[in-house]
Amino acid sequence: MKTSQTLEDFSLESVPQHKRRAWFDLAVIWIGIAVVMSAIFRGMIVGLGLGKISHVILCYILGEVILIVMMGFTGYIGAKTGFSTPLIANHSFGRAGAVIISLSIALSLIGWFGVQAAFFARTVQFTFKTDFHLPLFAFICGVLMMIPAIFGIRGLSTLSWIASPFMIAVFLFGMIKMGFHFLPPEKLTALALSHQPDPYPVTIGAAASIVAGGFIVGATTSADIFRYARPRFKDIFLAATIAMTASAFLHIVGSVLAMNTGLYHESLPELVIDGRYLGLGIAGFIVLLFAQWTTNDSNLYSSVLALNNIFRIKRWKMTIAAGLAASVLAALGILERLELFLVILTVSIGPIGGIFLCDFYLLKRLKKADLTKRKIPLVNIKALGAYAVSFVVGWTTSGHPFTIKVFPFSVFAFNGIITSIGLYYLIQKIFPDKEES
Repeated sequence: MKTSQTLEDFSLESVPQHKRRAWFDLAVIWIGIAVVMSAIFRGMIVGLGLGKISHVILCYILGEVILIVMMGFTGYIGAKTGFSTPLIANHSFGRAGAVIISLSIALSLIGWFGVQAAFFARTVQFTFKTDFHLPLFAFICGVLMMIPAIFGIRGLSTLSWIASPFMIAVFLFGMIKMGFHFLPPEKLTALALSHQPDPYPVTIGAAASIVAGGFIVGATTSADIFRYARPRFKDIFLAATIAMTASAFLHIVGSVLAMNTGLYHESLPELVIDGRYLGLGIAGFIVLLFAQWTTNDSNLYSSVLALNNIFRIKRWKMTIAAGLAASVLAALGILERLELFLVILTVSIGPIGGIFLCDFYLLKRLKKADLTKRKIPLVNIKALGAYAVSFVVGWTTSGHPFTIKVFPFSVFAFNGIITSIGLYYLIQKIFPDKEES
């Protein structure tokens, strides 16, 4: 019984009030989640693509504001109900609809886990100049990285408290050491357009969407962590702002590194460790290790909560199964095509959060009585329809095939989210649920 209580984490029920935590403790968990190598990746992509530090900063402001708003509002839903994202999706999309949503969230997070595990394997290879067979070693790294997630919120908190302050200090040192002596903007932009297989984005709107896309899954699923918070709006937004500020710092670090050297994001281990650049050696290796490990356990934790909404088995057992599957993806080389992966995440996950926000704040469907007693429909066609249209809007305005030049519509991350909110609201008002008519 004691083992079961240690490894279970209220994945299928509301978190009781006596288990709620102080906002600062949850903010530290989020900082650990935000302090991740993928933020450096995105910063390098944005730095080369935009070429000017003023454009880079504007891009971060736009992207991080989108994330703070989504993270704060969805996090408050979790704190108010005590429910995880998959359980909230049941009420917004219906039982069958929530399966689709849960699966999309789970797969995207498992994909991120695979990306981080594969990059970690490459970091170890570069640091120790080993001859490990990379696919097999990537699988082994994935298995090791999943262990803290088996213990749920406890494992995340412990690892985040240890890792975050050290990582931020070392990266601050690295940025100061490199300085702000950038290559000419035209050279940086030329490098961005020459990147293969996908060129880097060179407009502020597209770059801001890449920034938002890098954390849109975490922002949309923030209820998974904030369901442990006391339902205080100000505290949740403060925690979200602190976490996204840490993320913005790492983006700026990545941009400074890339704009100084002209190196692509694939060369990050070399840039951090090699004496020709930052020259952090083993300290740099430790930074890369912890930055990936903390976020990867969060990826796995939220993916398992989503899968628990489909497969009702013990959370810790599902964690092992999902971790092994993600490790296989790492071995198969999922690290490729990061830019396209971020675009897909932006336009596919953002509208899910938009539906949640509309349901809770505008339609107030999620505020009715106790959600555990409310009848859940098999499927909410209106929510799924609004989501599908919003995905198409986001995708077609992301440069695949259209690029809109007028702000704010050039920020395609904004397009899908605002479309889902507006369209779902109109559909519900025109065709209200029978119980509401």
